[in-house]
Amino acid sequence: MTDSNENIYLHALNLLPQLGPARLVRLLKFFGSFQKAYRSSEKELIASGLEPQIAQAIVSHSAKIDLAEEAKKLNQAGIQILTSQDSNYPKLLLEIPKLPPLLYFRGKMKEAEELCIAVVGTRKITTYGRSVIPDLVAPLVNAGAIVVSGMAFGVDSEAHKIAVGRGKRTIAVLGGGLDDASLYPKHHQLLAHEIMEAGGALLSEYPPGTPNFKQHFVARNRIISGLCAATLVVECDLESGSLITAKHALEQNRQVFAVPGPIYSEMSKGPNNLIKMGAKAVTDAADILEDLNLKHLPLEIDSQNFLGDNPIETKILEIVNKEPILVNEIIKTLGLEAGEVTSALTFLEMKGHVRNLGGQQYVRSR
Repeated sequence: MTDSNENIYLHALNLLPQLGPARLVRLLKFFGSFQKAYRSSEKELIASGLEPQIAQAIVSHSAKIDLAEEAKKLNQAGIQILTSQDSNYPKLLLEIPKLPPLLYFRGKMKEAEELCIAVVGTRKITTYGRSVIPDLVAPLVNAGAIVVSGMAFGVDSEAHKIAVGRGKRTIAVLGGGLDDASLYPKHHQLLAHEIMEAGGALLSEYPPGTPNFKQHFVARNRIISGLCAATLVVECDLESGSLITAKHALEQNRQVFAVPGPIYSEMSKGPNNLIKMGAKAVTDAADILEDLNLKHLPLEIDSQNFLGDNPIETKILEIVNKEPILVNEIIKTLGLEAGEVTSALTFLEMKGHVRNLGGQQYVRSR
């Protein structure tokens, strides 16, 4: 268990972009503490195996940093530090190559052995993706799994929202600083705070104020998969970063699941290719829960057995299923007035019986 004093020295060292995870671990092994490494001479740092220019940068950097001011900045931003020596550092993350020696977090980090499942995919989510995510993610969070993703547009944010909407814990791993000014994407600042309010956490290996560079997203993917017992890929093309996450998961000896999709859809090429390479195809949350040996599978059963509260609702529920259907098609099939159908759909959505996918398309909710 590290103390707060040791943590601030680790943070101060981590402010130097030249010091990645491997060099920080090397310093700890050689000096025994980050405080000692931080206060070492250039000659001693070189003796630890660091390059002369990096050793010089550390000495110059340590002479300028106000440690008390750095601690104050972290406190004001609500950011805490979790190190690989802390008892609540995620156990699975300790097993990966290039494990992050420190993680900044906002929110709550609980016991080290939480069951986490990564849910990743494209930013350009399709109607198909929006339809399947609730049916796959809701049973996972109801079973007690912690959904981990990157809070990006598309699949990531949809997965987080399912957890947050049920008051469940979820973890977002980011590629930049966790201070409000650095949170990315800016559009998801509200989602970030909702994640924390629901008992979840924001994680990053980057100090406050760090921009979200492209290479950071590639690096953070190893943390997303490393936290998790399994990774679920929903939709992505063949160039997606989600495939990098899946690759990390395989290298970390974790299970990879993929949602099969239409063979002509660009956003299904990634998952379909993963399945051809040996990933397990997922068509139901039970596929994941059973594979992970979760004994208590929560089944969301429609207690009304497809019956609405009035004849129009019942007729609509008879034709709206798991495949998206347009409002105009419902109107045409049932021969009802447009106003009757849209009104009934609004009430059915409020009752949780149907979901509006946008574009005047609806599907059944479980």
